[in-house]
Amino acid sequence: MFVLNGNADRILKTLKSCGLTEYESKVYFTLLMTERSKMGELSRKSSVPQPKIYLTVEGLKEKGLVYVVDEFPKTVSPEPFASYLSRKINEKQNEISNLIESGNSIRDTIHGLKPVAIKYRNKYRVFEPKHRRR
Repeated sequence: MFVLNGNADRILKTLKSCGLTEYESKVYFTLLMTERSKMGELSRKSSVPQPKIYLTVEGLKEKGLVYVVDEFPKTVSPEPFASYLSRKINEKQNEISNLIESGNSIRDTIHGLKPVAIKYRNKYRVFEPKHRRR
């Protein structure tokens, strides 16, 4: 059997950086190469163990990366990577926006409380204790 592995490490690393597991990366890339595959054939071509192939395909389905035809035997086809990547980019942009907003909020809070801290020097607590002594 011929093995296409010239760029395997780079391909897996790239797909894993986009949020896929190693098995998901192997299965999805194999589907991109074969266009459609039955589960047994997909397991063999992707080198993902047969007991793991159904869970792996289910994970890819939840991520919107594959389409599964539920006839016997199950057949799997890849969905375009661009739409998945677009969703992931939007998620990351939202995370960045939330981080910026949180950072600005903390900065504003510190700016507002700094004069009070200077005024009272060491006669204040920043946080309430969780447990009070008896």
